[in-house]
Amino acid sequence: MRIPGMGEEALVSRLRRAMDVMAARGELIASNIGNLDTPGYRAKDLDFDAALQRAVGERERKVPLRTTRTGHIAGAGASAAVRPREVHGLPVRNDGNNVNLEREMLALAETRRRYQVATRLARLRVQQLLAVINGGPTR
Repeated sequence: MRIPGMGEEALVSRLRRAMDVMAARGELIASNIGNLDTPGYRAKDLDFDAALQRAVGERERKVPLRTTRTGHIAGAGASAAVRPREVHGLPVRNDGNNVNLEREMLALAETRRRYQVATRLARLRVQQLLAVINGGPTR
């Protein structure tokens, strides 16, 4: 939640960055499911806990960094926290594809549950802030 002249509230900001990581993981999972029958496709994921720690532990930058030349390193943020990697150790089918639908559906359910928890926490925090601003509980 951005309050004019005050920036974004810290908890809500962290929850937003965590939700960005969860959304990115959901996109990876959807891509894996979409490529279930693509010969040679390898499942991708991210080190979810590490990416979440990096995203939540970062501070918002007041001035966004720009990459003006190739070789520049991008600034930290949700995109930097999300580093897709190939999933190793999964059985590979004859066509070279290693996507396991059951694994993907479980990962999707876990990510969705975490996203719902983060959304609920953000909503509760905003309600708390509104109650303080308005001088009483919100309905």
